Amino acid sequence: MIRVGLLLIGAWTGLVGMIVHRQTVVVGDVVWPWGLGLVLIVTAVVVRAASGLFRVGAAWFALGWALILMVERIIGRSSYLVATDWIGWTFMLGGLGVIGLEVLRGSR
Repeated sequence: MIRVGLLLIGAWTGLVGMIVHRQTVVVGDVVWPWGLGLVLIVTAVVVRAASGLFRVGAAWFALGWALILMVERIIGRSSYLVATDWIGWTFMLGGLGVIGLEVLRGSR
């Protein structure tokens, strides 16, 4: 039951992350993507908590997170939530990196 819960939490975190990561604030002439930073921090915190529940908790979280990204890519011809610019790529690779580091740390 915990595994299904972590899978759903991973999917929820990925879905909310896809929506929030594009939020920006303009300070002077510089655009700061505060949503991207927030999403990566929240993903790191939640996957750390998931790995604390049981040994492979981070892996179940990662599965849900990755599945929601794949479903979004499969359903839509062109992505509406994750664009192929530096913010979108940083969201995808940064999120997978944060999750991957926690999965590797938990497997030791």
